Formats: sequence, structure tokens, C-alpha cells
Amino acid sequence: MHLVQYMFGLGYYIMLGLTILCCDRMEKGLSWCFLCASMCIIPWFICFVVLMLPPFLLERSSLLSQLNWLLVAGFLLFIWASWLQHQSMVLLARLRTGKSGTVETLTHRVPKGGWFELVSCPHYFAELLIYISLSFVFRGLSFTWWLVVLYVLFNQALAGQLCHDLYISKYKSYPRHRRAFIPFVL
Repeated sequence: MHLVQYMFGLGYYIMLGLTILCCDRMEKGLSWCFLCASMCIIPWFICFVVLMLPPFLLERSSLLSQLNWLLVAGFLLFIWASWLQHQSMVLLARLRTGKSGTVETLTHRVPKGGWFELVSCPHYFAELLIYISLSFVFRGLSFTWWLVVLYVLFNQALAGQLCHDLYISKYKSYPRHRRAFIPFVL
């Protein structure tokens, strides 16, 4: 991977946690983002935990009373999308490994099985679903987070379409019914 891509990804996830999640907390009068900003080398998910715990600790109501259908739906979608992404990556890894588990070839092959029967890049679709699930957890109220979801949609759709076009041009027997990114749509 190119160093610029690596640095962009690293910066993206750090700034995502520091900017998006902190921005919404600042509107509520909490300044937890300064804690995260002072430790800008921590991953965004640690910042997420630091930012999401204080309201639970500050409020006197029980955690159970704060559950609603959006939170449960977001949690379930997150778990399922994470599983889908993992399964897709396992299928991609198996394209290069043999029965012993060691890498036998570096050539590209047509992925088969799982959601690869519907789309060329189910792992990109799962990534989008993970971000959407987090917007459910935020109860859909974070405009800033919806902008992040929109960015991920465009980013993953472009990457998925480029990958799909490569598969079509490289493999004459590539299934024509497969979509690039979103099943039955794109």
C-alpha cells in the first residue's frame, strides 16, 4: 500500500473520532473532546467509548430505560454488517491460499460464495452498513454523522464500481448479474 494512502487512512480515523463525535457532544455542553484531542494518537473507537460513557455516568436513569428500538436495531445491524465484512474478507483471502493455509498465489481470481454472488464488493457494502448502524445508535439525530455516512457511500461506491469494472474487463466469464456495490441496485 502506498504511504500516502496509509497516512490518509490513519488521519481519517483519528479525525473522525475527534471531529464528528466530539462536535455533537460539544452541543450538549460536554467538553470530553478536549480529552480526546489532547491524546490525538488514540484510535477513534477509544474516543467513541470515552465520549459515549460520560452521559451514561452523569445521568441518574438506568441504562435499561435508555434502550430504544433504534439503539437495538443499530446494534444488530452493526453486528451483522461486521460479520458480513469479515466473511467477505475470509472468502477473498481464500482465493490466494491453499488447503494448508499458506499463500500459494498472488494472482487475482473471481470471488465466489456468500454475498459475492450478488455484488463484486460485499465488504464495501458492509462498511457502509456499519456506518449506517452507528447513525442508528446516535438515534439518527447527528447531521454531522450523516455527512460522514454520505462520504462513505460515495467513497465505497466509487471503489466498488472501479473494482467491478476491473473484474468485468479482466474475466470474460464474470457473472453479468452481479452488481458492483449494493445488491440489485448499483
